[in-house]
Amino acid sequence: MDWSGEWWVLILGPGLVILTVGILYFTRSRAFRFRSAAAQLGFIALQGLHPISEEDKNKSDFFSKGGKISNLFGDRVNSPSRLIFDWTGALGSSPQTSAKNTQTIAAFAVSGSGIPDFRMSPVDALGGVRANLDPQPLHFDSHPDFGRRYTLAARNEAAARAFFNLAFLDRLTACDPKAMWSVEKAGSWLLVYRRDFLFPPQSIPESWQNAQALADLFVGPR
Repeated sequence: MDWSGEWWVLILGPGLVILTVGILYFTRSRAFRFRSAAAQLGFIALQGLHPISEEDKNKSDFFSKGGKISNLFGDRVNSPSRLIFDWTGALGSSPQTSAKNTQTIAAFAVSGSGIPDFRMSPVDALGGVRANLDPQPLHFDSHPDFGRRYTLAARNEAAARAFFNLAFLDRLTACDPKAMWSVEKAGSWLLVYRRDFLFPPQSIPESWQNAQALADLFVGPR
């Protein structure tokens, strides 16, 4: 084959440009940068695995309504105790009140911890969804500052009130002074996230540390 002419440049040139652009796009993509950030935490990719059981998903405000998990990483392949991933789906108690959200979730295994199932979100993050929550939010007359900042809902009200005692509410509001984080306990997992907020890849290690500090408050000594 005669490669002395310029015809092969016209044929291969566009292909090389497309390949180069594709490589640059991938290395700058969220998936690639997420993997690099997760590696700093000692996490490994769990794509194709399902560490959260269907039973636990059915107890969760997130997973019970479907949605999609992407960029799933954990501290180990077999029975991971910590996960970080992106989730996209609808939140709300009905199709009429649901809105599509995308957020990065830090998940911590808490099986046997005695923490009751609950859902806690900053008031400002819920918008019009708050009035349609199921179950209805709990009210704490003894700690009005908590009620102004957060919405807490739980099907077992007695267990939730026993867990969220006055001393714990004080520590919780001090740990999250700007009321930025949502926390949900669903079955075996404690989920910590900022509603409709993806952790920027470059800040994933720092965001994880903040989420873990909040999770430690729930699973630590009481």
